Amino acid sequence: MTTRTLSRVGAVAAALISLVTGCTSSATLGVPTGSILSTVIATIPVILPEGDTRGTTPTTTRSRRIPASPAPTAGAAQVLRIADSYVGTKYTWGGNTPREGFDCSGFTKYVFAKRGITLPRTSREQVRAGRAIPADFGALRPGDLMMFAEPGEAISHVAIYAGDGRIIHSSGTTHGVGYTDLNTGGEWFVAYFVAARRVE
Repeated sequence: MTTRTLSRVGAVAAALISLVTGCTSSATLGVPTGSILSTVIATIPVILPEGDTRGTTPTTTRSRRIPASPAPTAGAAQVLRIADSYVGTKYTWGGNTPREGFDCSGFTKYVFAKRGITLPRTSREQVRAGRAIPADFGALRPGDLMMFAEPGEAISHVAIYAGDGRIIHSSGTTHGVGYTDLNTGGEWFVAYFVAARRVE
């Protein structure tokens, strides 16, 4: 195999791993839309657990009008402080700890565990944790989990809502744990926000 072929094989393998862990889409992998790899990712069949939530929110119907958030509860403030303390931790597929790095659901699981709350391992399982909140920015409170999925696909990313339109998450697009301000960017996250859970 040539070096280029090996690189492509490695990229496809990475995409497969991310689909299994439920923490990355072609967008968060940094794969250009319309590329061969993005097409491969979009067409890989995924066996979903019973009751899994699939994305149904089209880009054209999601408003970017994000209202100001109320002050976080004491528990949510603690979750957000814990999450903030890991900003800069590298992104690693399947990562569960600060030392090895985090993927999206490894990060949320670790942060909430520090608060004494046990979450399932993958974003596809975490969509059943706690209680459902409408997938609407007006319904979100700081500390809520936000789930993302492209139309017709399984949940592929999870983040913690930090309030006022900001999320904290571990993602390839932020090169690890960091914030994304949905008021001014993060179009993919605005378009494909499909579920929210309150686990406090």
